[in-house]
Amino acid sequence: MAASRSWPIGALRGLSLSVKRPQRPARFWALCLGVLTSTLVIALLLMGSPHLPNLPSLSAPPTHAHRPDGPVVVDGMRVWEPPVMDPLVHGQRVSDAIKKKPTYPLLPFPPSPMANPPPDDRQRPWLGAVICSAWDVKRRMLIRYTWMKMFAGVPMDQRFVISNPGRAWTDVIRQENRTFGDMIVLDHLPEDDFTANTVKTIEFYRWLVEKSPRKYEFVSKMDTDLFVNARAMYDRQIAPRLARKFQADPARNASAAAVNETVHVPDYESRDAAALTATVNRTLIGQFYYDGYHNTSFPHGAIYTVTWDMVELLPRLQDEFHVIAGEDVTMAWLLMKGKQKVTMAILSESEKFEFDNRDRRPGDDSAWARNGTDTTSRSHALFGTDVLAVHQLKRDDDWLRVAECFDENGIKAMPPDPMNPLPENDDKPRYPRPFFTFIPDDFWEVDRDGAMLCNGVWKLEPGMGRDMKKTGD
Repeated sequence: MAASRSWPIGALRGLSLSVKRPQRPARFWALCLGVLTSTLVIALLLMGSPHLPNLPSLSAPPTHAHRPDGPVVVDGMRVWEPPVMDPLVHGQRVSDAIKKKPTYPLLPFPPSPMANPPPDDRQRPWLGAVICSAWDVKRRMLIRYTWMKMFAGVPMDQRFVISNPGRAWTDVIRQENRTFGDMIVLDHLPEDDFTANTVKTIEFYRWLVEKSPRKYEFVSKMDTDLFVNARAMYDRQIAPRLARKFQADPARNASAAAVNETVHVPDYESRDAAALTATVNRTLIGQFYYDGYHNTSFPHGAIYTVTWDMVELLPRLQDEFHVIAGEDVTMAWLLMKGKQKVTMAILSESEKFEFDNRDRRPGDDSAWARNGTDTTSRSHALFGTDVLAVHQLKRDDDWLRVAECFDENGIKAMPPDPMNPLPENDDKPRYPRPFFTFIPDDFWEVDRDGAMLCNGVWKLEPGMGRDMKKTGD
């Protein structure tokens, strides 16, 4: 775009004439100078406007998000389209990054089944998948021996999702998978930062649809710096949206009502029992995020859980629309382009939050929050029994502090605050507001059924307001 800023001057070159003309009075040239100055100022203002004229020299995509002037409304509902821009992904322009080739050959990853898989005949309707780098062996071991081991009794499959590790790392990853049997290798993708933060999640969904030996009712995508209380996540978010579905015996000539009979279950069943199925569809469980640069709202990528029909839908939309942007922005833009709505079940800031070391109790090495903490903030330490997911645990000592607050039953009882005095140089927590509070007012509208709708895509559950609270709470 910087090169295009010369267009006003270039357009003025035609006024510099080489043929001789009669001399003009000074007033004439002063008038001309005023006109030219006004023209140049207007042109520069246009260059700074987000709504640039359609000129050949300005054909490159704008770097900042903008949408056409005025919303398009059909039958009383706004029609949303993704902003027109060249997305930015971890400091790289998509238009530049997609030109780069993999730095190593993407050879097929050899089969590496677990050497001695333990017997397990339980139904596992939930998949928890950690998206990670092939080379992050240390963090995978930390995760395996903390929350994954701690919550082994929860009816979920636990997996790590990596891209092609390259020839040098293939034997290492193969032996790792033969030992633990918990790795999904997307060997058609290079292991790099740009791929990991654009198409990797959707390509993981494609792998599930095309290659997974099991269909899951719910699939959670999570980051490596997120500790999940899987026991409570299942009990409070997954199980209430599951039911046991019975297949009618034709010999009994059962009624249609009996065919679809469902009974809610509190926990898991063996594979011999009636199948556990989701009672909701097109649903995502997570938290809102708003990115002002891309002018889009979408689920916070640290963790979100989708129903299986979402796993099937997103790769189909990608095949149709070919969106390349940040992974979670990509989801929002695909749904906009496909005119699809998704029910969003909201996790509160007391359930999912960023871990803030400054909110820990003074003089206490634990991860518990200090007296007076604010659990309505997006960043704080651990407090109470609501905790489902703790993000921003990039340091191993923070990870272990948090892990110490849990056991196989979920979060432990919070010990009393010793009320140690604050140090003189106390770095006080700032308790920033939740990300959803930054969503622009005009992103919200009321859907035809009365539910709140954001960005034309994210539909809140019945009774939920844009303050993420149930009516009457």
